[in-house]
Amino acid sequence: MIVWYLFAAVLALALLGAAIHVFRSSFNFIPDRFHAGRGLFWREHVIDDMLSTNYGFWDMVAGTEYDEDGFYEFFSLKNLRITCTWTVAIGLAVLFSYPGLWEGFTAVADLAPGWLWDLIVYRVTNIRMI
Repeated sequence: MIVWYLFAAVLALALLGAAIHVFRSSFNFIPDRFHAGRGLFWREHVIDDMLSTNYGFWDMVAGTEYDEDGFYEFFSLKNLRITCTWTVAIGLAVLFSYPGLWEGFTAVADLAPGWLWDLIVYRVTNIRMI
């Protein structure tokens, strides 16, 4: 039965990671990178890390991709993979670190299929064609 809970946790955290990816790429008004591709590797990363609120050391290590204007690339599968991997790893670590949190998650995971089925039945029975 623990496989169901792990599957549900990974799925929920991956969906949260995808939402974080969309939020980071869509609601950014200031570019993350100011000195993209001029050849001075460490100097560029230090300046970008100091001036940008979204760019940091882990973006440099993971190899986060940016467009030609310095914004976080929305259409990058690598960025989506990086965000989902971090979200799943940190989320599972937090879930396993606190027993009360894990027990609460398992209780919600036990009740969620019933809630979803009731919602689907309610929507199907109340369909109105205009």
